Amino acid sequence: MKRGKKTEEEAVAAEEGENETGAASVKKAKKAKEPEAPVLYEDPPDKLTSQDGRSANTKITSWNVDGLRAWVKKKGLDWVREEAPDVLCLQETKCADKDLPADITSMPEYPHKYWAASQGKEGYSG
Repeated sequence: MKRGKKTEEEAVAAEEGENETGAASVKKAKKAKEPEAPVLYEDPPDKLTSQDGRSANTKITSWNVDGLRAWVKKKGLDWVREEAPDVLCLQETKCADKDLPADITSMPEYPHKYWAASQGKEGYSG
């Protein structure tokens, strides 16, 4: 069925907030835009000793980056360099070996690197 033009009465009622039954219509308030999440996670407090007083000697960092190139753009490498882990594990990179950012492949802090990318689907993380 084709919609016709509004009559003058219908137009006035719509401006005054009434619906077809004559009752006032309730307008939904627009949601406020949520603030953007911070680019980097908050650094954990430095823990130089264990609970029993022994000094820490190996630091391992594991991060589900959900896309390596975007993570690099969001200054993820700055956080890694600041934390200086001994072992760095990055999951869900969604990046083929040939597409790895130069910032990642040329990190002298980590001379031993291993990359495992999906062979069947490019950009696939599972």
